Parts: sequence; structure tokens; C-alpha cells
Amino acid sequence: MSIDLNFWNYKKDNDSDHAAVYQAACCNQQVLEELELLPTEDILKEVSAAFHDWTMLDPLHYESKKAQGSFQIQATSQAVRFDCYSMEQTDMKRFSSLMAKFSCPLYDPQQGVRFDKMDVFLIDEAGAYQTQAVEELTRLLPRLEMAVHVVNWDDYTSLSQASRHIKYDAGIHRAKSLTKVTSFMRFGNAWANRPCQCKTASGRTIAKIHPKSRARFL
Repeated sequence: MSIDLNFWNYKKDNDSDHAAVYQAACCNQQVLEELELLPTEDILKEVSAAFHDWTMLDPLHYESKKAQGSFQIQATSQAVRFDCYSMEQTDMKRFSSLMAKFSCPLYDPQQGVRFDKMDVFLIDEAGAYQTQAVEELTRLLPRLEMAVHVVNWDDYTSLSQASRHIKYDAGIHRAKSLTKVTSFMRFGNAWANRPCQCKTASGRTIAKIHPKSRARFL
């Protein structure tokens, strides 16, 4: 199985079409006005250090000593692409960690998403737990820039459809005897959810919004 993972850094206040940038910069190796220049030699040194336990055939090709995994690097002055073959997810996560040092979030074309920003929607009563939700999301996903929206259901429906980023929403559904908390995250073509429930107390029920989902290579 082959997967390509891609990294670049936008210039300030730029909101380009990620898929178009991927095709131009990572596939066609074009130079784009909206992208920053990258220290390619420093990045290759970081890759060598991060994969010191792999066999380096040359600075752009690596093979695992323990398994069948391998990868090759395509690096330009503005973008770095890692073509991965039969690699373990834990090994592929190394790319995100090392490229974060150069302010380059991951773009995963298999999922159609760039892991740079997330829109957080706290619907109706869930807005009362904004502080707890943001703290937990920041702990689990420290590399994502977050925009938090405390909304009612109608506003959520319209705003979430317009979002181009990773989307996370949480809601509290209170009945007479049972209270349910739902959290849902969508990233590109993939999604994950985590429902939980508890008995409805006579007073205010405190339900912890606890998103456990993480993206594959973040």
C-alpha cells in the first residue's frame, strides 16, 4: 500500500485551495506565490535524525531494517512530499512531528484534508462547557489552530456547511431520566464520534465533553 504525505507553509493571511496547491506544488513541483520558502537541507537532516534506525540508501530514499516499509522524498524549495510504502502508522507520524518544526502542517490527499485548523461547534447547552472542551481539544490536538463557535442548531447547520476545515461539534441532549453527550469530528473524507450518557440529575448535570478521536498521522 502506498500513501503520500505532503507539507508546505502558506504566507501570512493566505487561504488557498489545498487540493490545488497539492497538485501544483507537490505533484507538479511548481513554484507558487502563496507559499513560503523552506530550508530543504535542514529538513533532510531532520529526516535523517528521525529515521536513524532505518537504512538510508541515499538522502531521498529510506528502507526499514525491521519490516518491509520504505519511503522516498520529493523536496522542492516550497514543499516536501513523502511517498510511503507499506509503512506503519507510528512511523508515518514521525513526518508530522519533524515538519511541525518548520511550521508545515500535514496535507493528506487520501482524506482530502490539511491538518492546520479546526472549527469547533458547541451546540446549545454544550456552550456552557466551552472552557473544558477547548482545554481537552488543545491537549489532544496541540498543533491545530481552533476557532470556537457557541451556536444554536440553526446557526450550526449553516456555519458547518460553509467550513473548509476540520470540524468538531458537541451537543448535550437532555431527557427526563437520561442525558446524552455526543461529540463528532469530521476530517476530509473520514469521521469519528464518541457518544456517552448518564442519568439526569435533579440539578444541573455536568457532562464532560471528551473527544478521544485523533487523525491518523497528526
